Amino acid sequence: MEMPNVYSQQKKPELLSPAGDMECFFAAVENGADAIYVGLKDFSARASACNFSIDDVRKAIAYARKMSVRVYVAINTLIKTDELEKVVEYLIALDELRPDALIIQDLGLLFLIQSQFPQFTLHASTQMTIHNLAGVKQMERMGFKRVVLSRELSVDEIKNIALNSNMEIEVFVHGALCYSYSGLCFFSSVMGGRSGNRGRCAQPCRMYYKSPQGEGGYLFSMKDLRTLTHVNRLMAAGIHSFKIEGRMKSAEYVAAATHVYRQAIDGTLEDMDNAIHLMNTVFSRETTYSYLFEETYQQGKKNSNNKYAPRPENAPFLSHPSQGGAVVKSPKFVQDIERFSNNKQVKASDAINPFYPANIGAYAGEVTKQGKGCITVRADAEIGVRDLLQFFENGAKEPALLPVRNIRVNGKRVFGIKAGDIAMIDTERQYQPGVGARLYLLSSQKIKEYFTPKVPKKSEASRMPVDLEIKIMPDGIDIKGTARYFSFPMNFSVKLEKSIHRTTEREQVKECFSRLGETSFELKDIHTEISDELFVPLSVLNEIRREYFRIFYEEWHKDRDRRCESIKKWVKGEWIEFTHPVHRDVSAGGIRLSLKVDKPDYLNHIPLETVHKIYIVLTEETIGDLLALQSHNQTSFNKRGLSALLYTCGENNENISPSNGRDKIVFSLPAIMRDTGIGCMTYGYCKKAVQELLSQRFRQFHISNPGAIELFEDAEVQLYADYPFYCLNPLSAIKLRELGFCRYTLSPEDDKENLEKLFSPHAELIIYQDTPLFTSETCIWANMKRECPGKNWCGFSQMTLENEYGDRFTAINEDCRTVVIGQKPFSLIQYIPKLIDGGQRDFRVDLCYKDYTPEMVQDIFSKIQTMSKVNNSVMGNFERGLL
Repeated sequence: MEMPNVYSQQKKPELLSPAGDMECFFAAVENGADAIYVGLKDFSARASACNFSIDDVRKAIAYARKMSVRVYVAINTLIKTDELEKVVEYLIALDELRPDALIIQDLGLLFLIQSQFPQFTLHASTQMTIHNLAGVKQMERMGFKRVVLSRELSVDEIKNIALNSNMEIEVFVHGALCYSYSGLCFFSSVMGGRSGNRGRCAQPCRMYYKSPQGEGGYLFSMKDLRTLTHVNRLMAAGIHSFKIEGRMKSAEYVAAATHVYRQAIDGTLEDMDNAIHLMNTVFSRETTYSYLFEETYQQGKKNSNNKYAPRPENAPFLSHPSQGGAVVKSPKFVQDIERFSNNKQVKASDAINPFYPANIGAYAGEVTKQGKGCITVRADAEIGVRDLLQFFENGAKEPALLPVRNIRVNGKRVFGIKAGDIAMIDTERQYQPGVGARLYLLSSQKIKEYFTPKVPKKSEASRMPVDLEIKIMPDGIDIKGTARYFSFPMNFSVKLEKSIHRTTEREQVKECFSRLGETSFELKDIHTEISDELFVPLSVLNEIRREYFRIFYEEWHKDRDRRCESIKKWVKGEWIEFTHPVHRDVSAGGIRLSLKVDKPDYLNHIPLETVHKIYIVLTEETIGDLLALQSHNQTSFNKRGLSALLYTCGENNENISPSNGRDKIVFSLPAIMRDTGIGCMTYGYCKKAVQELLSQRFRQFHISNPGAIELFEDAEVQLYADYPFYCLNPLSAIKLRELGFCRYTLSPEDDKENLEKLFSPHAELIIYQDTPLFTSETCIWANMKRECPGKNWCGFSQMTLENEYGDRFTAINEDCRTVVIGQKPFSLIQYIPKLIDGGQRDFRVDLCYKDYTPEMVQDIFSKIQTMSKVNNSVMGNFERGLL
């Protein structure tokens, strides 16, 4: 039962609901949404949803305004160069509709909007991976009004951000979770060309994986987020908007989720158990509080609101359902847990459901008997005719569906049963659920009918407001209409005379010109001047109104097309200026090769005289070495770690001249720097490291997230943008330059055709890399073992996993964060000659995540020298194209 709302005195957060189509839109409005976010047919992060046409958006906005509901339009994907013209057309149309905000990710789109459409209110998508206070403040400086925070933050981190920034903070409170940080997932893209950053994720996280030892499950399949029982705590954090995920969900899901969260926010939710059952019925994986509440880490499986989740017979680590779901651990793991039982757990161990990745529904009862053509059940919830049940037969991985067509109690047919009833359900085939099998209610006809939205048969479309100036004179009528940027004057030659008994009044003119019928316009304001008490017959006024708005529409449409073409021409002009001059005369020996490493020892096996820049990743080891230098004489380096790097690039190395030794070194900051946490991944720890580097006269830094820009606000430095500052169009490159970056990295998920349009003297192209497919706060090891001993006592380093197609991956413990890489590295080394012909000069090799032997490093550089293919490598989307 929900506790009394002790925060009822504070301002209520906005309830923001999803809509994948018009039916879902009306469901959200009817059930109390304050705002609704929708996606277009293109450039939506949920490309598989039905999504909205411009006409749909026009109708939705018109209806929402009548109901005092806000509408946000998501254009939150990365945009390729050839798609910029289509984006301009969408923005022209949306500019006329005036949505309450646009949700965006692409930096090029940001540049386009701020240059040509500054009137739009902008929200920073969760795809921008904003996860700390510095990132939120940077978004504010960049012109955003609101930021959708990463879903990995705790309520304390969110509260700190909300209290210390002027931005509107939007947080997901319900719905599906991604295993990876949003914006840092390449799994779907690298494996099949369907980019999550472009809204086309194929959800490889919902696939089955196993280890070489046979331990397996849906190891990346996150439970769904549900915070219904903690709404008060979230309200106390100062969050501006509570966001429900679900643009690919049904209208009844949108209705039910909006309904119960509306009640929870308003403090009118009286039956929590019933609300949870309702939400499980419309759609439910097993649920979690996710990363929001640290104390729930201690609760293990108790964190889940779905206490009856299935446990297949062959599931690893957990027992069969008949054994009560007890945890089965290896002997050594038990010893480790018992030995360090007082150690604080730092990672949730119940964030994934390894047993079933899809909708499980609401627990509805158990099978007590099975017979020919029927099963007998003991209900734990209402079950009615036309409902849909599912259960697992004999430990099967996939459930069997049972449509409820006939129910009998004591031999009599009934339309429904309640909790506690025993009944027979007729079946069309012979099922083998086994006695004690759990039944789950996937669909309730009663709930479906209750939450079916009332969709109007005819919806009015949003219209363009027009201001009119009308001057009525003896020899004619002058009309000037203004709609946003467009004004059109027109004179109608009419002979008018004074009238003693009848004169035309201003109100009559206003009433006449308010009747705009099926036109695209509505009268906003009117100023009328009538000289000498003239009389204008109403028939004349009506004829003039119709003729004026017919011509006004034609001229307005021409002006709209001219404006659209003008902005497209501006985009092309920016593109031409961006690409000039391109180095198209670069010889094979003239390339500039940079290197990124997370272990400085690799430098001992590399011909450094051939390397233009060395990006050294700031890890716990390298930062520790750096801070240790404060108390050591630099002439007594032990030639390990960071000391080795400084020595290698210093005056003592005969391969490098003293003048360019430090100029070679660029320090690379992590993509994730939380405000609180463990290890070197925190913002404060990295800030201390940066200050030390600046004091040692290092001036080049490589960053991957807007939150890192603030670290160098007052310093004279050169900033390099790594690939998470995605650059898939020239406007993104221009925006990065505007933000102060001297160089940017082209995306490793991009394709050849688009990459060639982005080659420039300021671009760097990765030609070898173990691409991080997932970057996750969820520890795969802790979730497999269902326990976390804490960082100090964790023995997990890495493990190999294989999917059902035989593809193999390595999951790595990256300072209590899971990074997943493919077994085969990404390599374009064999394409270097063609890339040079295309005008690209700067290339980069990344030696990160994997443990490289000296022989492996030497082989990679040998391949670069001969420009030949690396054995057992992949080329990503380079040839096949990026969807």
